Amino acid sequence: MIAHIAHLGIKGGDVHADSDRVNTIAATTSRVPRPVVIAVVALAAAFVALMVVRVGVLGGSSDSTSATPVAPSTPSTSSAGTAGTVNKPAATTPKVVLLPNLPPTVAHALRYSKVAVVQLYVGQAQGDRAVVTEVRKGARSAGAGFVAINVGNDKQAKDIGPFAGAVSAPTMLVVRRPGKIVAQFAGPVESAVVAQAAHNAGARR
Repeated sequence: MIAHIAHLGIKGGDVHADSDRVNTIAATTSRVPRPVVIAVVALAAAFVALMVVRVGVLGGSSDSTSATPVAPSTPSTSSAGTAGTVNKPAATTPKVVLLPNLPPTVAHALRYSKVAVVQLYVGQAQGDRAVVTEVRKGARSAGAGFVAINVGNDKQAKDIGPFAGAVSAPTMLVVRRPGKIVAQFAGPVESAVVAQAAHNAGARR
């Protein structure tokens, strides 16, 4: 065998040299104390474990932060606040109920005043204008409504006829809701008398 190797031109001494180098490394390794090797291995394992734990903690915190969206806060409605904002019912004006077939001017006055003073006069008659002025003054001082009706006008006379009946001018009527005549004065009347009659009928009450 050796002769065959020598024939191929391969030196047998080189094989021995390689074996010597391997033995030298093995001998050098065997001279390293075993505790030192164990310590180095333990330190390496501890370092690897520390890096794994650190990466896991940092990665987990980053993932959890990005994976959990923060829901926008919604303002809560307090039940006390809702209960405090109670809509108050709107104030309603009592409906005025009047008798049917009242003269339009009398009905209009009674919608705004509890008592209305109605003065019948003739526009062409001398002195009737002064009577109207005096009666109007007394009605206003008592807080009553006032209506002047010219019975010398055919249309106005037709409207007041069924309500007042057969009367002559000048005549003063005190009318109270819902449209009843409660007092009647024929001829001129002073303002103080008009005011007292309206007050007695319930004006300003």
